[in-house]
Amino acid sequence: MNIEPLWEIRLRTPRVELRLPTADELEALYDVAAAGIHPPEEMPFGVAWTDDLRHDAFVQFHQDAWRDWSPTKWDCRFVTFLDGEVIGMQDVGAEAFAERREVGTGSWLGQDFQGRGYGTEQRAAVLEFAFRVLGARVAISGALIHNVPSQRISEKLGYRVTGMGELSPRGEPIPHYEYRIEHTQWNCPIAVEIEGVEPALPLFGAA
Repeated sequence: MNIEPLWEIRLRTPRVELRLPTADELEALYDVAAAGIHPPEEMPFGVAWTDDLRHDAFVQFHQDAWRDWSPTKWDCRFVTFLDGEVIGMQDVGAEAFAERREVGTGSWLGQDFQGRGYGTEQRAAVLEFAFRVLGARVAISGALIHNVPSQRISEKLGYRVTGMGELSPRGEPIPHYEYRIEHTQWNCPIAVEIEGVEPALPLFGAA
């Protein structure tokens, strides 16, 4: 399958740009992660991948998403750029999108770029992409109970809590909020420019 059209997609907010990375930019993304995403005593992720951050595994994780891409199961791991500098990533993925029209999201930012609203902008960008361009009907997300910044982004963008579960990133069960927003509830709070999508639509099962 030719997935090259994916690299033409651009999502731009007032301050950041999201797109798939070149090989060098993927290396830069690893460097941002290695410089620190959270204090060592905290774990904001459902999977504790930062506890064992290895270069080759990190690169392979992203390359696997491209290798395994299918219109019936895809994970678009956008890299986030600020003035051309890599600052983190925002992904949006789906299974059986043509039938279900549901996407899920996940993201992170380097510690140096947190607390400035970039997380809200990057999530708003992929929601606008999913709802306005791909025709999604539902977006879901989640946050561990102590991951307050992620919760605030979800609440700010209009998600509602639909339940609670448990995840054990470091062996101990931790409560986990489940979030959901429907396309009829979506009201993008910022301007998002989207380009280069048309040739890639069949790759998402959206054409």
